[in-house]
Amino acid sequence: ADRNKMRDAARARGARLLMAALLTGASIARGGVARDRHRRVDAGAAAARSRSSLRSLGCALMLRGGRSKAEPTVFNSEQDEIVWEMLQGNREYVRQRKEAALDNGGHSHEYLQYLQEDGGGALRQVKVKALIISCARSFAPMDHIFGADPRALLSVRVAGYTCSAADSVIGSVEWALADRTPPILIVVGNSNNDIVATAVQHAMGGRAPHKLNEQLEQQLSDSSLLNLVIPAVQDAMQRQPNGTYEEVLALACEMNVWRTVETLLSSSKTINEAAADGRLRVVGALLDVSSGAVQLMGQHPSLAELVKSTPSGDVVRTAEDAPVPAAEAAAMLYAGNLRYASGKGGYNQFSGDQKLLCKLCESGQNPVSVVVGCADSRAPIEMLFDMRPGDLFVLRNAGNTCASNKGSLIGSAEYSITHLRTKVLVITGHTKCGAVTAAVEAVHNNIDLSSVAGSIGTLLADIIDAAKKAVATIPNATVVEQVQLATKFNVFNTIKKLIQYSDIVYTGVKVEELQLIGAVYNIFSGEIEWLGEHPEIEKLCGREMPMHRWNSTPYNTVQSWDNKSGRSARAVNAIRMMEDGNTRFVTGRWHYKSPTGLDVTPSVIVLGGSEYRVPIEDLFDVDPGRIIVQRVLGSVAGMQERTAFSSIEYSIARWAPPVLLVLVESSSPIIEAAIKQLRGQYLPLAPIRVVLNHVMVSALRAVQQAEKNSTLTSAGQELLITQLATELNCLYSMELLLKSKVVRERVLSGELELHAAIMDSGTGKVRFFGEHPRQMEIMRAAELRAKTYSTGLSATLPREDWGCPFEPLGDDDPALVLPNVDSQSSSPQKSRRGKFATV
Repeated sequence: ADRNKMRDAARARGARLLMAALLTGASIARGGVARDRHRRVDAGAAAARSRSSLRSLGCALMLRGGRSKAEPTVFNSEQDEIVWEMLQGNREYVRQRKEAALDNGGHSHEYLQYLQEDGGGALRQVKVKALIISCARSFAPMDHIFGADPRALLSVRVAGYTCSAADSVIGSVEWALADRTPPILIVVGNSNNDIVATAVQHAMGGRAPHKLNEQLEQQLSDSSLLNLVIPAVQDAMQRQPNGTYEEVLALACEMNVWRTVETLLSSSKTINEAAADGRLRVVGALLDVSSGAVQLMGQHPSLAELVKSTPSGDVVRTAEDAPVPAAEAAAMLYAGNLRYASGKGGYNQFSGDQKLLCKLCESGQNPVSVVVGCADSRAPIEMLFDMRPGDLFVLRNAGNTCASNKGSLIGSAEYSITHLRTKVLVITGHTKCGAVTAAVEAVHNNIDLSSVAGSIGTLLADIIDAAKKAVATIPNATVVEQVQLATKFNVFNTIKKLIQYSDIVYTGVKVEELQLIGAVYNIFSGEIEWLGEHPEIEKLCGREMPMHRWNSTPYNTVQSWDNKSGRSARAVNAIRMMEDGNTRFVTGRWHYKSPTGLDVTPSVIVLGGSEYRVPIEDLFDVDPGRIIVQRVLGSVAGMQERTAFSSIEYSIARWAPPVLLVLVESSSPIIEAAIKQLRGQYLPLAPIRVVLNHVMVSALRAVQQAEKNSTLTSAGQELLITQLATELNCLYSMELLLKSKVVRERVLSGELELHAAIMDSGTGKVRFFGEHPRQMEIMRAAELRAKTYSTGLSATLPREDWGCPFEPLGDDDPALVLPNVDSQSSSPQKSRRGKFATV
């Protein structure tokens, strides 16, 4: 009995020592204690002294699968216990894979019970124990690999398990940290990772045994995602200058984990501070995809140095960043004004942040919008939009008017459009405008403006037409009412003049690259009344503008969509596979399969949200490797050349799947957060804003549409806003993806189809809704822009060349005809009789 007590005590003590070694850098590989390569600065010595004790006490036996069942009874922290549980879960996962005994263990019934409770909210009520960043092609969801409760894990997945500063990956992590700080953040790399392997082959050239075909290599070499991974490959090649391809690849996969951890700690203030004060432990791990075993790499070897320097809590756009899309810029201005009007503005300034100011100074400006406003001192443009230095390119004069095509206002606007790549012009009038009031009074008193002293008469002459029209429209109204109407007419007149006087503005609006939006600022309430685009914008541009019509017409729900089952035989089979798998999941008949090989060709890329925790492989009950799963907050596609967007482009170019499925959740917290932003909520953290700016586009359209419906009850209006915002968010992600040349070329060739789907938060049932109803128009507009601006944003089009819609790329251009694919054949056949062949 005494010997048994001593043995149990020794095992318990050994378990605690093992945890100290694990969490301070000792590497555990396939259940054994590997060499301690990465020591934490403040505890490395203790970890080194513990290694001999670990071996003598036989604690490694517990991870090797020996007979000892002793578990640690005391942990130094909650973080120790969580990592221990995850390693034990992985040990069981590996054992079951060897014995081919993997099953769902009744999880499907648990999922359904959780989903049915509180409309899916039960899955989010459980505290998140760990955040995991992993590759989109990991062959298994992380809850299976770690044998964990899926409710306790939050998974972010992109190709190459990588990220860049202030992108949607970091935004997804910071969202979770802002909600309920989980104790653990794990970056899980995987062996033989495809994007890392591509980078190694690219770097090693002739030394690499597995050469990509020339066309694919060229496509992938231009990927910005590859550029994120290259530094890890360079580190590996310096450490193994004479190493074989396999040796360099293995080391590069490990170094890419550290590169991602370093990016997280050096670019996110939230993550950095949480790691510095111990609330969050950021660790690296490597998954052996052939066995399923996870090797814990510990914390970053330079952790102490990384947390010494706290990064800025904000970001600033510079000329190095991509331009902000017009729809997102408009949503940012809308939300900013509501913050200002509700007294919640002014919290996003960085006047004391020398790093940001230096970056803005040295790297150039990248404003989200040009704003033409009045010189009235009561209408401070940056303040009323709650914007910062570098956000707005402001042009002001009395009466916010445009005199001629020779003036400095036109030239300044053209500079911002062509050199700063601005996509939105907002013309902002305001109430109680002195210039407009003077013009109305001049109409009433029949004043000859040429007799007015100085240049004031010339200024009023630019506004007089709006004043005359207002007086004629409501002759019996008060002067105050006539001034209010004249203010709106004056805004639209300025929009009209900008289009008429500037070929650059005219061309940008015509090809739907540029938006001109009217607004009136109330100097008393602080709120802006948004007037939208000019009501005769198509007439001014001389052509039909299908995407303008799509965005300005009330949206009908997805029930009216067509082509839900796919066009090509490959797409039909892929969607049927997903539908059948989801049916098995919903009815509790799903069964997760053990990976049988790593050479499976994926049939579907799924772009899903990280905010819901049902593993997507389980949701569709698919064989391992059959789908590539990308998960970021809000199912956002992100901005071109950023991590999430590049991850999708890479996967399409590399694997050529027939279907890209954009999957959203019917009740998503990120949709709720976007709606709150549009009602004046405080500004969130910078990386979260990257995601919210994307989602707010759809939320704004939903809010504006629902609020015009006066027949709805309060509850009915809120539910309608959520439904519309959810569906429109799915569509907006598809719209952004269709603007990508990589995506567009494959859709036009019939090799790829983009489909939408919504998961019911209360049941787990996925409804498939087919392709975007304006898919052809989106691609036509993208092709028009590509041809027009092939020589740069300063290009203009002669006005007389636009006698009919889409003349520069007319119906004779085969690149603009979507293939009509026989569902019984896998070969696309181009036909002008296809459903989407004409607009």
